[in-house]
Amino acid sequence: MHLLLGDPQDPCCLSVRDALVARNCPSRIVANPVVDPARFAWHLDNEQSVSQLVWDDGSPLPDDHIAGVLVRQAGWLDPEGWATDDLAYMQSEIQAALLAWLWSLRCPVVNRYPPAIWYRPRTSVLAWQPLLRRCGLPVLETVITNVEEEARAFAKRQADDGVSGAVYGPLTSDVRYLVSREEDWNGLAALQRVAPVCLSVPHEEARSVCVVGKRIIWDGEPVPDRISWEPLLQRFAAAAGLDFVELVLAPVSAGICVIAVEPQPRYDCFGYEAQRKILDGILHLLTAGTGVSSKSTAQSMQRATP
Repeated sequence: MHLLLGDPQDPCCLSVRDALVARNCPSRIVANPVVDPARFAWHLDNEQSVSQLVWDDGSPLPDDHIAGVLVRQAGWLDPEGWATDDLAYMQSEIQAALLAWLWSLRCPVVNRYPPAIWYRPRTSVLAWQPLLRRCGLPVLETVITNVEEEARAFAKRQADDGVSGAVYGPLTSDVRYLVSREEDWNGLAALQRVAPVCLSVPHEEARSVCVVGKRIIWDGEPVPDRISWEPLLQRFAAAAGLDFVELVLAPVSAGICVIAVEPQPRYDCFGYEAQRKILDGILHLLTAGTGVSSKSTAQSMQRATP
């Protein structure tokens, strides 16, 4: 049995399930295997780790019968009926148990998230910058400051390179604003009197690339110097401990750089051909290298496509 941990309507989980069905591999999409209606038991000591899931129909699934796991979410608890404090506590307990259990499994797990990513899947690209740089990947130039003169000086340096303005982005959201007019700068200065602001270089149209195992899958045309980029992307995925990760690239005045990292790739945002290749890569990882034919993958995707 292959377990697909994610939303039952997640297009990625649905495509993987259909592809596994096409090759007669049992699979099950489950949002969270350690909460009702599943029954979860795990015994571990210094010498062994033995677990079992029992589904709502009474059928058991010992851990040595799990052929592979695809992780698409961190096992959230339905908040209905919970007090706020109790919900936060139980959510933390469930996430900790699920993460530890995933690391105890001996089967292939895609992605077996490190704790730092497990608890913060939507981390700002700023937090990824040290690792991106160590792997040789160029990153978006950014400044965080509460000094008005520093912010304007940052924009002036871009203007000297022929780029107008700067992009303001709150550190707590994906919303972005172009700061170019004097009234924009005045508003930004008002914010700086309360807290630092984050400014980055304006960029052109973004494109996504997905690393799946050792495979590099571009959404549409790859960057012109893909031969030099692809080993760096593989190095980053390995250093981050991720089998399946999306990076977003965009041209700026100094060249192409990374503007975002998605540890939970947005599968449905990729085009059909890229989705097919991503699916092939996931199946290759889940089945420990036995793979699945491109023909079977394409047939399963046709069934899943409206």
